[in-house]
Amino acid sequence: MIELSGDNLTKGNLRKQLLKYVLSSIAAMWVFTLYTMVDGMFVARGVGPDALAAVNLSMPFINFSFGLSILLGIGASTRASVYRGQRKHDEADKIFTMSVIGVAAVSLFVTAAALLNLERLAYFLGATEVTLQYVKHYLGILLIFIPFYMTGYILEVMVKADGFPHKAIFYPLAGAVANIGLDYVFIFHFHWGIAGAAWATGASQVLSFVLFLEHFLGRKSGFSFVKVKVKIHELLKTAKLGISDCVTEFSIALATFMFNHVLTRTSGEEGVVVFTVISYVSQLILMTMVGLNQGMQPLVSYYFGRGEERAKKYLFRLAMRVAAVFAVLACVAGILYPDPVVAAFIDPSKEPEMFAHGVAAFKMYAPAFLPLGAVVVISGYFTAIELPKQAMTISIARGAVFVVVALLILSAIFGENGVWITMTVSETCSLILAVALLLRYKRAGDTRVAEA
Repeated sequence: MIELSGDNLTKGNLRKQLLKYVLSSIAAMWVFTLYTMVDGMFVARGVGPDALAAVNLSMPFINFSFGLSILLGIGASTRASVYRGQRKHDEADKIFTMSVIGVAAVSLFVTAAALLNLERLAYFLGATEVTLQYVKHYLGILLIFIPFYMTGYILEVMVKADGFPHKAIFYPLAGAVANIGLDYVFIFHFHWGIAGAAWATGASQVLSFVLFLEHFLGRKSGFSFVKVKVKIHELLKTAKLGISDCVTEFSIALATFMFNHVLTRTSGEEGVVVFTVISYVSQLILMTMVGLNQGMQPLVSYYFGRGEERAKKYLFRLAMRVAAVFAVLACVAGILYPDPVVAAFIDPSKEPEMFAHGVAAFKMYAPAFLPLGAVVVISGYFTAIELPKQAMTISIARGAVFVVVALLILSAIFGENGVWITMTVSETCSLILAVALLLRYKRAGDTRVAEA
């Protein structure tokens, strides 16, 4: 990380630092999201709509696994960055090592438990007699690679904290390119169907993991694997800081799970297929905001650790402005130009009614993007300055309360149309809560300054 202080601590230099970290984080988030999007496109075109629905039915479990890696990944990045800002490099190495070991252990447990209960898991996720075999084939293969997926993510987060954000772009990009090529070969040439998509994704995740691991085993790494006694209380302390970002990812899993079940009841398999398309794009937008947040967090944590209050506040304000721009662009594009996005998954010449269904639903869903960025950035700011309770409150309310309540009420009143406006209502409520907590924090800070 480039250290700025004194005369160098200008808005221009801070903007350059934020841009460097944000671009790498967003690119990394896009690459991870594109793994599943590319699978969806190839499965939709090469296998069929039922297989595409099965991929989406599997996604809550994938999101759940990703969320567990975020739990320790973000916490480790935050604590290690604070320690490095305080020049405590030995402590930073211990946090790094313990967190990687912790994620690896959790990933092996998750894999074993899921494989032993694969059919039960498929039914729990919403598989029907039509989609059961597709879900089992896809998820059964992908589970083999979950340890690489989860451990690779924490290494990607720590690469940015290590001051190499460009590697967080290029290494996942190498995996994404491999995924696209293998998808094409396995599905269209080997005719492996949905299993081919799973093998392609798994192989690409192994590639990214190996590249990140090579960095930390090399001489340029600022973090080192050290002999350390794994302490549960230290892992819990680290995980505490990652809870809000973890819940953000869990919210994707919960929302997808709930939407799939409600749509199966209200509009059948076609509704699930339409939601699959929307969820791919909405996850890409959410991951853009998460990438912005994760690019901001290590910088804010670093300057927070150094006591540079002005730099910390400026970086937060700048991240909020960038989030607003992304949000407006996403909303406008979703309302005015949904056709090419839907057409990438649903062929309008073969499925004209389903295509029209998807376009109409996307237009109703798009306003949900407007409040999303601010919610994610405010929550991430609280995490970065070591106020996990506020961040956790926002994330739990957003991911486990507002969306579920809104979905159940609106779908009961408006049917399928209520499903498509659920996220707009949920995200707006989350924004109101986030702003209220931020204003309370600022008032408390002003009070402390006045008393001093």
